[in-house]
Amino acid sequence: ALGGADKADAGGVDEIARAVEDLHVVPHPSLRGYCQSLLALPTPSPMCTAFCWSGAMKQAVADATRGARFDVIHVEHLRAAHFPPVNTPIPIVFDSVDCLTGLFRQMAKSRKSPLARILMAEEAWKLRRYEPRALRRFDRTIVTSESEREELLELDGALPVQVVPNGVDSDYFRPQDIERHPRRVVFSGKMSYRPNAQAAMWFAEEVFPHLRKKWSDAEFVIVGSGPPAEIKKLGERPGITVTGYVDDIRPHLASSSVAVVPMRIAVGIQNKVLEAMAMGLPVVPCGSAARAFGTDCPGIIVADSAEDTLRSVSKLIDNAGAAREIGARGRAAVEERFSWQRSVADLE
Repeated sequence: ALGGADKADAGGVDEIARAVEDLHVVPHPSLRGYCQSLLALPTPSPMCTAFCWSGAMKQAVADATRGARFDVIHVEHLRAAHFPPVNTPIPIVFDSVDCLTGLFRQMAKSRKSPLARILMAEEAWKLRRYEPRALRRFDRTIVTSESEREELLELDGALPVQVVPNGVDSDYFRPQDIERHPRRVVFSGKMSYRPNAQAAMWFAEEVFPHLRKKWSDAEFVIVGSGPPAEIKKLGERPGITVTGYVDDIRPHLASSSVAVVPMRIAVGIQNKVLEAMAMGLPVVPCGSAARAFGTDCPGIIVADSAEDTLRSVSKLIDNAGAAREIGARGRAAVEERFSWQRSVADLE
């Protein structure tokens, strides 16, 4: 069963339908979700889980699993944790992806608006109780990184949590025979996701102007769907390009010399880091975006402050040979540690 506004709006429906025997789409309008979240404010229920509650979805899952001989029920994300049947002999694997309690703690610290900080802090407080209670229902919980596993175990040390890292298609994302612009920096991600937009804005305002002073032809390319108005406006500045949605991100990565991931809010494994590494690009992330990769991961140079980010990016631009060597080591690390084949085998 797949939740979406309607069948036309639920992304990937046709592809999923071709891969499975049976697919049900349960409509869930956004307006209903927002109303449910508001009603959850004075209750112990987190807003993020209340948003997705659907009696129709609950019934659809119950109908699908009643009497059916399934080997396993696989549930993804805390928003869907309330849908599986409670008393079922079918084992349930819950794909938590990240620890949401930790995510909302980060958001509570990073938001500038006092009201937003209060709302995020309240959500984190509710999740601190709700998340471990929900996960106790499942036979196994999986997350994408050791750091997320540790956060969940801090909530309840008895939870059966295992790490299955995200992977990347290293055949699709691979170094290409395209000339790299020697001073082009790229940042990719869904720009409608607020932490991505915040990261792009931070780099454009705190780091890129200094790069332009050093090199008048320096470029910053922001790639990703749904850029808000403030990100679109960045495209009016000299040297900054905002692409919006692109069918193929690879040419934008392949033609750049450095990838940056300056996200102040980040949990789990960032796919944008894996994709850039697989393309042979050196990556300069902040600590929160890099923590899932452990310390001293090849291909990654961690920089948190604007000064450190400027210094690291400048060194890579200054020394193209070293940048390519670092990128090659990152590519090798992806092939060894982050292949989809390895992750699928672990999951199965």
